[in-house]
Amino acid sequence: MFFQESGKFYIRIEDKFESSHYLYKYFPDGSDEPIHGHSFKIEVYLSGNKNIGEDGISFDFLTSKKRLKELVHELDHILINEHPDFKTINPTSENMARWFYHGLKHSVHSADGRVDRIVIYEGPENLAYYEPSEG
Repeated sequence: MFFQESGKFYIRIEDKFESSHYLYKYFPDGSDEPIHGHSFKIEVYLSGNKNIGEDGISFDFLTSKKRLKELVHELDHILINEHPDFKTINPTSENMARWFYHGLKHSVHSADGRVDRIVIYEGPENLAYYEPSEG
């Protein structure tokens, strides 16, 4: 029967935000990149530590989705460089992915899950993703 097939399940949640940023010391002469904006999308891939329960649910993502919305709200419609966590760290997609991981990991772990991957889309064509070593 199909429900007896073995394997691992992953859950994906996503959200979007509009923000601007610039990269510090981006050019060879040490000057900053000009301020510019993006339509960002974040995808978070989650898995449950128990893989799947008798109810057919591998990971209940509702608490994690709520926390993701809170984090997105912090970055939505701002100059990301002015956010306290990015005043001295370049607001690259890579660093934003790690920032989201840091903000989500407690919520996910307390729900007996793990964060497997965070993908940040900088517009529709460019992306960076982060896979934490400890989930």
